Amino acid sequence: MNKKPISPVCWVPTVYFAMGLPFVALSMVSVLMFSDMEVSNAQIAFWTSLIMLPWTLKPLWSPFLEMFKTKKYFVVATEIITGLAFALVALSLPLPDFFRYAIALMGIIALSGATHDIAGDGVYLTELTATQQAKYIGWQGAFYNVAKIIGTGLLVYLAGFLKDEYEGPAEDAVLYSWTVIMIILGVVMFALGIYHTRMLPSGK
Repeated sequence: MNKKPISPVCWVPTVYFAMGLPFVALSMVSVLMFSDMEVSNAQIAFWTSLIMLPWTLKPLWSPFLEMFKTKKYFVVATEIITGLAFALVALSLPLPDFFRYAIALMGIIALSGATHDIAGDGVYLTELTATQQAKYIGWQGAFYNVAKIIGTGLLVYLAGFLKDEYEGPAEDAVLYSWTVIMIILGVVMFALGIYHTRMLPSGK
């Protein structure tokens, strides 16, 4: 029997949400986190701008993805890698040299996220007809922006709420709140990876 095609509604929103979340987490949320943890503005500006480079340079390695596996493979793999890396960022925050470890892990997240963008767009272009692409292009932007709103709005608000509600020293409140936020990011990205193992078409 032929397998019933998976509706784009089941994967277009989630793929583009998964594209937006790591980008906004690294470009905006991490800046607020490091500032709260008393990292100097000069260090924050330099290192956060540096780790964002993979999104600018991603055309350099996009042709190589065509040689290996399927586009679905890279979407799922990068979501799981990103989820695990966010969890490791959370574990690194209590360490004395947390900044260097967190930045290194965020560099991995950036590479993974940029690769995810390439593969996710590839699935979209190869699995959908021109008519379907035109139909769902609005969904792309909408759910990418939903990720931005959740990252810069809901998660930042939650970090502030957790700090205010924490009963203990202020520095412990900061650590606790941002550890929770990084864990949430990790769980969401990992869950999206598991979801896409079943719901994402192969991308040929």
